[in-house]
Amino acid sequence: MILAVAMLTPGDKFPEIDAFDFQDKLIHVLSFAILAFLWAGIRFQKKKQGFQKLNIPIVLGFVVLPSFAFELGQLFVPNRSFDVFDLIVNQIGVLLGILAYFKTLSVQNHLD
Repeated sequence: MILAVAMLTPGDKFPEIDAFDFQDKLIHVLSFAILAFLWAGIRFQKKKQGFQKLNIPIVLGFVVLPSFAFELGQLFVPNRSFDVFDLIVNQIGVLLGILAYFKTLSVQNHLD
């Protein structure tokens, strides 16, 4: 929900902070990595409790589809625009989030 609000807020409502080049792309990667990490964790917890198997397509659907929807939605938001590169870095974030989750899981299992 927070991500949706941030991505669909008019561009002139954000403070101008230019700490380094491509900081907006880093924000996209981190946002979608966190979202994917959390969704993977939710799905895995349900698997452990016997509710449902871990289903990567479902995790991807809950993360990848909103990425496209947010980018398309920006076409209708003042001072925002559709950006193919944002879509690409969003998907990189999704992959990194899922990989980070499974790496964390593997380290946890190794320690147990």
